[in-house]
Amino acid sequence: MTDRRAVRACLLALAAILAAPAAAQVLYKLIDRQGRVTYSDKAPKNFDGTVTILTPDTESNLLPSGRPAEAAKPPAQAPGVAETRRNKREELEKRLRAAQARVEAARKALAEGGDPQQDEMQTIQHRKPPLAAGQAPPNRNCFTTKNPRTGAEVLNCPTRVPNDAYYDRQKKLEEELKAAEEELAEAERAYRRGTD
Repeated sequence: MTDRRAVRACLLALAAILAAPAAAQVLYKLIDRQGRVTYSDKAPKNFDGTVTILTPDTESNLLPSGRPAEAAKPPAQAPGVAETRRNKREELEKRLRAAQARVEAARKALAEGGDPQQDEMQTIQHRKPPLAAGQAPPNRNCFTTKNPRTGAEVLNCPTRVPNDAYYDRQKKLEEELKAAEEELAEAERAYRRGTD
């Protein structure tokens, strides 16, 4: 019950402060030895505890006089039909040029990315029938070995070929080019519709 009384006393004290003239707006926060907090608009006499004076910042509560500078300006006029169309054409043309640049960049990346990179290569073993007498091997690195299953002699020619990472990168480059071309086609359609 005392907590409710304390809250009511605080609310009444705050209401009295807000209703009082600016010069009389001083509030005292009282904390007794048991830690109970109360508020008062009068200075306490013979109080055994902590007293804190609360003074509101009256400067922050003032409203500026007159109209704000922004409100004094006349409202901007809406653009005319011709200006609206011109702005739309410029926006569509900018979008079209950006789409064209993306297509060119994607084509260039695909053309320059055709060769496998060092980490996109793997070595595979081509097994061929053994060489006939006097026949030269197809590559200098070919050598004769025995087939582990059959024991027959075979010609083994190691060859470097692209691995899956190369084909994944090529596929990604092709997909990026296709997406850029689709975006360009949409930008061209929008440009034609917007300028007709």
